[in-house]
Amino acid sequence: MKKYQVLVLLGVMFLLPIVLAKVILNQNWYTGGVTNRGELLTPPISAQWLAKPETWQLIYWLPQQCDEGCEGALFHLQQIPVAVGAYQDRVKSVLLVAPQNQALPTPQSLTGIERYNSDDSELHPFENSEYGFNAVYIADPHGNVMMAYPLATEQQAILTQGKDILKDLKRLLKVSKIG
Repeated sequence: MKKYQVLVLLGVMFLLPIVLAKVILNQNWYTGGVTNRGELLTPPISAQWLAKPETWQLIYWLPQQCDEGCEGALFHLQQIPVAVGAYQDRVKSVLLVAPQNQALPTPQSLTGIERYNSDDSELHPFENSEYGFNAVYIADPHGNVMMAYPLATEQQAILTQGKDILKDLKRLLKVSKIG
C-alpha cells in the first residue's frame, strides 16, 4: 500500500504544475510580457489610402475645437518624427481633416505635418474603433493602423504619453522589415 502512495504522490507532483498552468492560461490570469506602451489594435484598422512605402505614420484627426488633448496630440505629431533621430526619414505625421473641417485653417505652428483632406468613408473605420477620433494612431507602411494612444489632457500625462509613443515607434522602426 505504501508504494502506491509514493507513486500517486509522485504523479501528483508532476501533473499538478501542468494542470495549474492550463487553468491559469484558460482563465486569462496571465498577461505575458507586454512591452508596448500603447494599445494594440486587434484587428488593425486597414486604411490602404494611408499606405506609403517605407514610411511609418503618426495619425491624428483634427476636431473643430482644439482642447488640451488636441494640443498635446499636435505637439506629439510635430516633435516625435524629429525625436526618432536616425529614423527621421521613415516617419511622417498626418493630420486627418474631415470634410466639415476642411475650411478650418491649420494652426500656423504646425510644421512638418502633412494635412490630409479625407472623406467620410475614409474616416468611418476610425469612428468605429474603440478610441474613435480621440487618439493618436501609428500606421505601418502597408496602411495598417495598429496602435492607438488615447488622448491625455493633463500636462504631465501628455509628456509621458509622448515618451511612450516615441519608445514604441523606435522599437517598431528598429525591428521592422517592411519600412
